[in-house]
Amino acid sequence: MKTQNFKYGFRLFLTLFLLVLIQGCDFGELKQKAVTGEASVVTDETLAPLMKELDSEFERLNPEAKLNYTVQPSKVAVTELLNRDVKSILIGRELTEEELQFAKKVNLEITKHEVALDGIGFIVNPVCPIERLTSEDLKKIFSGQITKWSQIKVEDEEQNQNVIKKLKGTKDDIKLFIQRPNSSLYDLVKDSALKINSFAESSVICSTSVQILESIRKDINGIGIINLSWISKGNQDEQDSTVKPVRVSFITPTGTQRDYAMFHQGTVAYRSYPYFRKIYLYTAEVDINVIMGFITFLLNKDGQTIVLKNGLVPVNQPLRIIKLE
Repeated sequence: MKTQNFKYGFRLFLTLFLLVLIQGCDFGELKQKAVTGEASVVTDETLAPLMKELDSEFERLNPEAKLNYTVQPSKVAVTELLNRDVKSILIGRELTEEELQFAKKVNLEITKHEVALDGIGFIVNPVCPIERLTSEDLKKIFSGQITKWSQIKVEDEEQNQNVIKKLKGTKDDIKLFIQRPNSSLYDLVKDSALKINSFAESSVICSTSVQILESIRKDINGIGIINLSWISKGNQDEQDSTVKPVRVSFITPTGTQRDYAMFHQGTVAYRSYPYFRKIYLYTAEVDINVIMGFITFLLNKDGQTIVLKNGLVPVNQPLRIIKLE
């Protein structure tokens, strides 16, 4: 089976309409409060590129508003929210039942807003001959059961032969690059996506997504975990070509093998790509202020357009998914 290089087979389009969240008798006064002043948000590190664009566009549209955001691992962000050190966080997972119970115990009222759908991908160096992996291959790779690329055999015989030719000697040794334990992707990949007990002891723990990207660019035999937000070039379906996402074939618990799916916002939206997560904004704010204005922005056409342009999937606007032959 010959691997083809072609432009992404999906394209997403937004059907835009205005969603007004702030209502009341004196709408003008309430709206003014929502776009005037300052507010703070702690952002999950894996969502930093998205937050940067959201912040820029929100402040462009609302010159009298200032959104101060800091970047932290998700567990740190949640801890700061529960400790009342910050009132709003943007993270790539839901709060756990334990976290919700703690909030209830300390009388902290938190509201949740679903913002986007993000994909979880596995990337290799562009020169690496690995193009396709099954979900079972990924489980064995990241758990340490498979340590050499030549141990993997896929239906694509061209890939199998290229691995033998190009990954000789130490280059055949798989190098794993993963997020640090307090990252949202660490637990999500281990517990939910791959369902493994632990990552291989040989895994290199990276403190940031930038470090993972840089490592993969330097190591022909490396494989790392990344999300759509970090490989998008901010132009809808254009992705960073200095790394290469592998196509994934999901094998169900009954043994049925699905088609290999590329890592792209279209396949995430279409649910043909197997690994994805929802993005949420949690806030403990109860007053009408800049955070409420930001939430309105996030959920209407302006914020959801930024989500779309940054390679993620909008969840609060109607979508048309067009499959290109």
